[in-house]
Amino acid sequence: MRSIAIFTVGLVVALTVAGCAKSSSSTNASETAAAETAAAAGGPGEKVYATNCSSCHQADGKGLAGSFPPLAHNPTVTGDPTKVIRIVKFGLTGKIEVQGHAFNGIMPPWGSQLSNADIAAAVTYIRASFGNSAGAVTEAQVAAVAK
Repeated sequence: MRSIAIFTVGLVVALTVAGCAKSSSSTNASETAAAETAAAAGGPGEKVYATNCSSCHQADGKGLAGSFPPLAHNPTVTGDPTKVIRIVKFGLTGKIEVQGHAFNGIMPPWGSQLSNADIAAAVTYIRASFGNSAGAVTEAQVAAVAK
């Protein structure tokens, strides 16, 4: 009788521990997205950004007043990823307004110099850095964007 009680207690403890381990390791979609966003900082996108983008948009993503728009807290960056992918891939010319400030310059097209994977990494990085908290972008998303 005593061995049955010990077995039962052991079984209950084992099932409880297994249930806790399962619930703590499983994630929902928002937790997965948050993890992807956090992983963007310090990843390959940071290097692509530092090499190709930071001279204009600055290391802190705040841009340069009157010349280069900020990426930090920029709704174009954090909104529909297709828009920012298109800008990075094909460039942008003309007057735009960001955070109440006008910019009239040229963003060069990077699609001929960077791979879709590099563009995805850089866009993911800027969407998750500088106070931004938007989701990751995939290489397939970049490939699908046409002019």
